[in-house]
Amino acid sequence: MSVAATRKVVILGAGFVGMSYGQLNDAPHSNPLLCDSPTGKHVARALAQNPTNRIQLTSKNPERIYNALIREAFGSRIASSQTSKTPSVQLSQISPTTFITPKVANITDKDSLVAAFEDASVVISLVGILSGSTQQFEDVQWKGVQNIVNAVKEVNARAGMKSERGIKKIIHHSAIGADASSSLPYFRTKGLAEEELFGAFGVNGPSVTVIRPSLIFGEGDGFFKRFATLAKYLPFLPVFGGGKTLFQPVFVGDIAHAIEILSRVDDEEVMKASTKCLLQAGGPDIFTYRQMMQLVLRHSHRTRPIISLPFAVGTMQGMILERLPESIFTVTQNQVEQLKLDNIVTDADKMPSLHGEKNLTLKEFMAQFGQADDRELKKITDILPTYLPVVRDGTKGKVK
Repeated sequence: MSVAATRKVVILGAGFVGMSYGQLNDAPHSNPLLCDSPTGKHVARALAQNPTNRIQLTSKNPERIYNALIREAFGSRIASSQTSKTPSVQLSQISPTTFITPKVANITDKDSLVAAFEDASVVISLVGILSGSTQQFEDVQWKGVQNIVNAVKEVNARAGMKSERGIKKIIHHSAIGADASSSLPYFRTKGLAEEELFGAFGVNGPSVTVIRPSLIFGEGDGFFKRFATLAKYLPFLPVFGGGKTLFQPVFVGDIAHAIEILSRVDDEEVMKASTKCLLQAGGPDIFTYRQMMQLVLRHSHRTRPIISLPFAVGTMQGMILERLPESIFTVTQNQVEQLKLDNIVTDADKMPSLHGEKNLTLKEFMAQFGQADDRELKKITDILPTYLPVVRDGTKGKVK
């Protein structure tokens, strides 16, 4: 017997997620619904495995990913009618009504968010930008979250906060390094957004979980595929400052599974563990920047030298390239500065708690709530070969 879908889950920012760095060129930096991870499409897939979820994709242009997911689930014959009985492997068990009509919304427009959040139980915020002016970072990553908070409050006030109605959970995608006092706009606005969320609701308000991932890898990521492509055109791969900065890459599928679990608002144990919770998401292994470039070359079957450039050279490049149309070669001055900072999980006892939030790691959370095959976080060395392109010589068919 099938289970009726009863819980509306809004994925905010889904219209531009799942896109690689190079695919973002057709969207200007000021676009308020760029997402800085490939998470959204994967989150939708994970949520679709739970038959109680009705999933609404929400962004400035949500139809593209909505149609892609419908085709993936039911076949290309029904991009609009949702009547095909030929599902794909990844979305093989979902109901034709799992993905409900997407909603257009803009994170800089609170009223559009109110309309999108009506009747929702869960709001998942994946909105963010990787580059732009200080004002754009503030409008999207900080004031945009203020709009989310105010929209949730308005929707819940209309619902009367009855036990069976209203938004019960907010899951927000932040980043390791988020710091309201940072001099870097990306990290500062991420930190201000976290403070906004953790300080916004009292004991009767919705449960809030903030996820801070390190570098995310997986199908559609904008980092490893970008450098695999760069290796095709450049005679070497560059790193800055010796490539010594540390990263803890985390698989997008692991984050998606965690978000699906976090959305289970009827599970008292999950809600208790994740309310007012900062969830640091790092993978099982730590790599230097140089080691990650070695992984790119190994799994794309290319041989290139890795050359270290001074940070000052990167800064000068950024001064020029950030003024040009965005491309696969684009780097900004702020991004170069970010590369000076390690991007790994911090011990819980060293994490400040400004609003009484608790700290968990993704590893701890999945060990407690994940199913048997989800409890161990995926290694990058197992996943990277499944999606990095193998580049071959077009004339001889040999790997270069």
